[in-house]
Amino acid sequence: MSSYAKVATKILKYLNDCYENGLEPNIEALNAKQLGISDRQYYQTLKMLKDDGYVKGIEYLDVIPPEMSQLNHPRSWYITSTGIQYLEENTLIRKAYNKLKEAKDWLPLI
Repeated sequence: MSSYAKVATKILKYLNDCYENGLEPNIEALNAKQLGISDRQYYQTLKMLKDDGYVKGIEYLDVIPPEMSQLNHPRSWYITSTGIQYLEENTLIRKAYNKLKEAKDWLPLI
């Protein structure tokens, strides 16, 4: 199972790429199987992204628990400015972490 941060970043990156290139999100590219996760994790991650304000347009079409629910088509999903900010901050943090890790590998052990 992948972490929330990894799955959320993949979804947000995809929606951001669609935004930047004027494309509609495609269900073939944005589903649990493509992300390598379970349907339950997929639905829960989307719900968290929606609840946190990173993505808008996601609608659950049933009133049963979300992991058993049908979602509306991703063509109406879009990343928000908050989602874009999350992506940018996450990228900067990852780059800083990788630089520190690289520096640590070069430093002699004390």
